[in-house]
Amino acid sequence: MLDSNIPRWTMALTVDGIFSLMPELFLPEKAQGLSVSVYYQVTGEGGGDYTCAIENGAFALKREPKADATSTVVIAAEDWIALNEGKLDPMQAFMTGKLKGTGDLGLLQKFPKFFKKPQVQSGPVKPLRDLMPARLALAGAGLKVTVGGESFGEGAEVAGDEAAMRALVCGISDPGPALLGGQIRFSGDMAVLRKAWKTWAAEPEITFPDTPGGKALATLRRRYTGGASGTLEVKVDGVPYRLDFSPEGLSVRPGEVEGDALGITDADFAALNAGKLNLVAALLGGNITVKGDMSRVAAYTAHFQAAVNPAEALIESMPERFLPEKAGDLEAAVGYQIEDMGYTLLIRNGACMAFPRLMKPCDTILKAKAEDFIAMSTGKLNAQEAFMSGKIQIEGDPLLMQKVAKSFKRPDA
Repeated sequence: MLDSNIPRWTMALTVDGIFSLMPELFLPEKAQGLSVSVYYQVTGEGGGDYTCAIENGAFALKREPKADATSTVVIAAEDWIALNEGKLDPMQAFMTGKLKGTGDLGLLQKFPKFFKKPQVQSGPVKPLRDLMPARLALAGAGLKVTVGGESFGEGAEVAGDEAAMRALVCGISDPGPALLGGQIRFSGDMAVLRKAWKTWAAEPEITFPDTPGGKALATLRRRYTGGASGTLEVKVDGVPYRLDFSPEGLSVRPGEVEGDALGITDADFAALNAGKLNLVAALLGGNITVKGDMSRVAAYTAHFQAAVNPAEALIESMPERFLPEKAGDLEAAVGYQIEDMGYTLLIRNGACMAFPRLMKPCDTILKAKAEDFIAMSTGKLNAQEAFMSGKIQIEGDPLLMQKVAKSFKRPDA
């Protein structure tokens, strides 16, 4: 199954058009040693039978059914298209029955990782009206921003079209070229505008993809230890981000760079930032591509703390620790809100899958601080005491959460 982050302008949005993209998006290095197949039964107008087979790093697409496939997916044509447009969340589709999976459900969860994501656009998505109060407060007094006849703030007026003004106040594009091209107009003291731009650029307003790699991108500035200088382009699943290093801080924004660049998949970028992927081994294995000075690119990576989150690792290990004989006929969607991290655990048909986001509705949701969740999971904190003292909160059925907890082997402390 293709990832749901496929933009509508990059593909023929028919069922057959979507499947036709899969051979060119396939990543053979991710599927070495595998011998698996997924049969897609796409129902309704425009649907059909499609079998995707992987045999030791080779991918084959056949427009026919396969009764003995490793996994089988049944989905309506309109839902398959919506899924690949990003209008339908894959987990939500599974939970609501729009997508029915049988066979190896673990394979269905991993299957998107065998394919590149087509390029997606990333950037600010909030309405400009909602952004302006916080952005003007960040820049300080002295500017009035006007877009489409609507003004915000007081002071020297800077006006222009929405795209140019959004790029300015979100700290993504230097106003110089837009001023020269007429997209932005300003007749006040240029020092005031430059000061505002410098402030906005230091703290850009960016929406990163809701993926493991996107979450790693969002934490780069916080994890930067300082000491580096220069500019690096990091292209995650084909989407370029510009990293401007100074000894005191780091700026991250969408955009390409003339010079050093690193190309990497979303999953590998998350693994690299978590310290789970060795940079040299990834380079030698072809998982990462480098443009420019390889030693300089490698040196940049030494200026970050690893994005290690023990609570996240505990949840991600739950499918491996799942005890189907203990779960029995348990079927549940279980949410975990651990501080700002959301996960959903789906238990169905004797299998368990973990998704790195909190989906709604869930049958029950556990909320806790990371340290309390870790202590409870490893047996250092009694679950009942944690609940009674308010260290964990349960939304929904607490008895269901107890049954869920008994369905997993306790992790090593």
